[in-house]
Amino acid sequence: MKKNQLTKLLLWAGAVLMLAFSCKKIILLLATISTASVTNVTSSGATGGGNVTSDGGAAVTGRGVCWSTDQNPTVNNSKTSDGSGVGTFTSSISGLSPGTTYYVKAYAINSVGTSYGTQVSFSTPAILSTLTTAAATAITSTSATTGGTITNDGGAAITARGVVWSRNPAPTMSDSKTTDGTGTGTFTSNLTGLIPGATYYVKAYATNSAGTALGNQIQFTTPTTAPILTTTASTSVTSSTATSGGNITSDGGEPVYTRGVCWSTSQNPTIADSKTVNGTGTGTFTSSLTGLLPGRLYYARAYATNSVGTGYGNQISFSTLAVLPVVTTTSLSNVTATSFTSGGNVTSDGGSEVRARGVCWSTSPNPTIDNSKTTNGLGTGVFTSYVTGLTAGTTYYVRAYATNGVGTAYGNELRANGLTDEINNMVPESIINELKRLGMPINTGNTPPTINGIYLVSPLRLKGTNIENDWELEHRFNDYRIRFHSQNNTLLTIAYEDRSVNYTNNTISSTTTSSEGYIVGSGSTFTTFIKVISTRQTGETADLVLVYSGTKTVNGLNNVTHGLFMLDNHGHSVFINNGQGRVFYDSDYFSEVIASLETAALQTTGSSPIKTPEATDRKK
Repeated sequence: MKKNQLTKLLLWAGAVLMLAFSCKKIILLLATISTASVTNVTSSGATGGGNVTSDGGAAVTGRGVCWSTDQNPTVNNSKTSDGSGVGTFTSSISGLSPGTTYYVKAYAINSVGTSYGTQVSFSTPAILSTLTTAAATAITSTSATTGGTITNDGGAAITARGVVWSRNPAPTMSDSKTTDGTGTGTFTSNLTGLIPGATYYVKAYATNSAGTALGNQIQFTTPTTAPILTTTASTSVTSSTATSGGNITSDGGEPVYTRGVCWSTSQNPTIADSKTVNGTGTGTFTSSLTGLLPGRLYYARAYATNSVGTGYGNQISFSTLAVLPVVTTTSLSNVTATSFTSGGNVTSDGGSEVRARGVCWSTSPNPTIDNSKTTNGLGTGVFTSYVTGLTAGTTYYVRAYATNGVGTAYGNELRANGLTDEINNMVPESIINELKRLGMPINTGNTPPTINGIYLVSPLRLKGTNIENDWELEHRFNDYRIRFHSQNNTLLTIAYEDRSVNYTNNTISSTTTSSEGYIVGSGSTFTTFIKVISTRQTGETADLVLVYSGTKTVNGLNNVTHGLFMLDNHGHSVFINNGQGRVFYDSDYFSEVIASLETAALQTTGSSPIKTPEATDRKK
């Protein structure tokens, strides 16, 4: 009975419970889900996932992860779909951008709605940027324009961009490069310092935190040009020389076949002016500039020539040192015993203005402006000086002078002794002095009488000699028949010939003809200087001077005095020494005019032939 009651009781309780539950509403919830940490992050993808721990009373029909670059992503953003139901799942996140921070949530969908896990975040790593290289334009021998376009920064800021270039393919950042700002987009690069006639390879570059990316390679060739060079500063500058040179840094793409330095007194000299030639090729060279004028400002440029043309370096300038002027002394003219005309020619001012010029003279050699002088203007060129007030019979030494800022220069020295310059050049002063010492009168002046004619000089006696062991004074020698002709009183020249007659056998013993002759004098007085060449039968020659002085009369010559001196024996010992000679005189003091040199006269006994050149022709 108790068993039946218990059964009844249980049935009743069950019925009550069934009634109670049949009257209560069932409540469904969102699924419960957590978000897994993101792993395997790359620049474009990652691995995520989640865990659906409760379906909320309703079946989970969709699950996965959603993400965005903004916080709190939803399934309206990017998402994966990774099955259904509860439990863990893995999601492959793709299509990401490099260098970007993303926010991720796992999600689960049931009939109630969509639930989300906690938010996690991660950042994709940056990558190299993407860019292209621009074609080269505006190409010259030393420059070009190119650049690039950066289409993607790789997820990190572009901190540097430009182009790299090299003469070898595949240039890198260790080669030449430009720096052209930051950021993406298009940029322009200017390449400078290029070599003419060379091929270059170029790539654009862009640098971000991931590294440096290079664009595609382009190439171009610079055109050939004239060489490129610089000029070396001048050194070792003198009055007529200087040293310079150059450095050829580029041959212009063609071999340099000549180089040097050109110069001028005008700016921008070229190879059409004065120049040096100093080899071939590039590199440094040295040039010696010669033939410069003193005291001048010169401009110089190095040059180098190839098949394209001639290139020039920078222009330099330098000034040569000034020196003494260059002056010559004008031959004496209008010579009298107390005056003469001379002057000079200043052919160079030495690079400094000539501020005084003239002639100076003294009774001692090498006169200076401290002695007597004329003053005849300034500057270069020819000038004339008139000298008067000299003492007759005195020898003066004369030189032209010219004074500039450096000092005073002198011309060649002449002798003023009443004789012409031609006579003084022919006869040394020492012989003139010996002639005078031995009793030879020396007349002066530039208006001599005309003495053309044939004369007999007899009886001829020795008046003076400087020959050792010579004949005694007043010794009589063979008579002379002399002829003067072709006298020119403008040039003061005269021609001469003579015959020495051996009156013992009535034959001509010697014949003399002048090689050059001069005459001076004034009024009726004259002196002639005749140069002759004596030749022995054995071939030896000697140069002598014959001197005649006298007074011209209607019927002949009065007071004829004759000198014969050795000018140059040419080293032959068979002749008397240089500077030796004799002075004779016509002892009846008159030399009459005769008709012919060849007609014999009365014999003269006891006379000696004149053979002064012979060293053996002297008294034993």
